[in-house]
Amino acid sequence: MPAPNRPAPIRIVIVGAGRGRSHLRSVRTLGDRFELAGVVDLDAARLAQVCAQEQVAPGLAFGSLDDALAAGGCDAVMVATWARTHEPLVAQALAAGAHVLVEKPFTLTVASARRLLAIAEERGRKIVVTQQWRYLPGQRTMRRLLAERRWGQPQEGHLVSYKARGGEYPDSEHSQLWQMTVHEVDSLLAMMGEPVAAVSGHSFRPPATTWRRESTATAELTLDSGCRIVLLSTSDARINTLELRVECERGALRYENSRSFGGDERIAVATSPDEGWQPVPIDAPHPLSLDAQVAAGFADWINGGPEPETSGRQNLQVLGALDALLESGLTGRQVPVQHAGGAPD
Repeated sequence: MPAPNRPAPIRIVIVGAGRGRSHLRSVRTLGDRFELAGVVDLDAARLAQVCAQEQVAPGLAFGSLDDALAAGGCDAVMVATWARTHEPLVAQALAAGAHVLVEKPFTLTVASARRLLAIAEERGRKIVVTQQWRYLPGQRTMRRLLAERRWGQPQEGHLVSYKARGGEYPDSEHSQLWQMTVHEVDSLLAMMGEPVAAVSGHSFRPPATTWRRESTATAELTLDSGCRIVLLSTSDARINTLELRVECERGALRYENSRSFGGDERIAVATSPDEGWQPVPIDAPHPLSLDAQVAAGFADWINGGPEPETSGRQNLQVLGALDALLESGLTGRQVPVQHAGGAPD
């Protein structure tokens, strides 16, 4: 029984036993907020293996979301499947009256995301997107430093992300955008503290790549303030490198991560060529894992708390930037991002 004045745990079904394993562990870490109501995967062997390793009761293993929903007792669904499957699974969960926590990308277009948000609003349901990298302590520190304006207004900069993945994502056309660039754009917006107003760029296959689909994206993102950030995003690299450098009026800030966004973080500032780069301490990490932080915000919002910064509504900023990047690649023109405030029409 829940403690007095504490909401009952949210009964959640996790769809996708691969990436979903991390979310399963988050649910258990947050046992005061969640209760596992099922794990779903189309691959019976993988489902059985994960459930055995994570000690999930056999009665909570399902071969389809239909079966899990039919079993009843579900308040929320966590969608942790490939990008192209998100839209129908989110729609199915909402139709069943469930709140939704969904892996990035929310969907593959702003239009489909808006449709799902309209359904959620009509039914009084919440949607949150797992864009967890923005909660890394180094990124939160960069966000704070840029917001303080200690070195003045950001002017221009670059974000370069080289990921040595070793092979392409087995998903869909432009899969680099849905698997990596979506993270980089979200993190950039979180650190800069403002949305993108316009994008010009391309998603493409380099000349000698072994990928069958696009492995790389380049873009120029113009923020609402007029600051411009040049982006290079690839998973077709030989060694990992990630750097965000932002030139401000009176200094430059540099964020580095040794392994895309999953390694050691470093921040430095420079105010003159003579002094060079000086290290900046990174704020203390949050006690919860990145996935658990997103899940906790999701649960708190369902129970009457504030809307998380990774809500579906806020995530329209990221999808709008990717929509614009794809359109720019087709037209060769800069494309405005019309949802700059993040709210649905």
